[in-house]
Amino acid sequence: MNEYFIPSVFFTLFFVVAPLGLIPVFLAYLSGFDTRRRNRLVVKAVIIALAISIFFILFGNILLKFLGISSAAFLIAGGILLFLIAIDMLFARPTRTKVSEGAAVADEYGDVSVFPLAIPMLCGPGNVAALLMFSSQVQGDIGGLALLIAITTVVFLLAMVIMFLSVNLQRLLGETGLSVIQRLMGLILSALAVQFIINGLKQIGVL
Repeated sequence: MNEYFIPSVFFTLFFVVAPLGLIPVFLAYLSGFDTRRRNRLVVKAVIIALAISIFFILFGNILLKFLGISSAAFLIAGGILLFLIAIDMLFARPTRTKVSEGAAVADEYGDVSVFPLAIPMLCGPGNVAALLMFSSQVQGDIGGLALLIAITTVVFLLAMVIMFLSVNLQRLLGETGLSVIQRLMGLILSALAVQFIINGLKQIGVL
């Protein structure tokens, strides 16, 4: 490790997780729940995302080598998932992007704290790829792995705070403002998803 390791890890993970850019997504998926359940879903999503991240920090490289899977596979698969979510946001399909009937949506598509909040929003292919990259730099260094876990925890705690605050912003945005932001973020997410796929294809030599 060098002196730039800590800021490099922090800023890379924070911008990959991008909680600020995902505020409209959080609002869309959590607005149909009461405050207590919404807070539980937020905490659960962060815990799941953090647990997955720690798993990949500790065992990611071993698992990939054992299964013969490259990080490019995560980029391509996650890009496809993000693209599907982005399309729903762009066209405002109520079955996925509107949760005014939160319980019904949860019953139909599963726990929203797992998908899409924890995976792939908080812990997506970019996050996994970054963690694999940094963990490979500190292989065999217990202190380095502990530091990487600590930084990752801080990033997700910040994301949780932003998610709590994002719910309160719904009153300020209104239906029109929220709809505009959702479509703009859907456009950005679709471009981000395509870039994930392109990066994955480049890694396997297709492009």
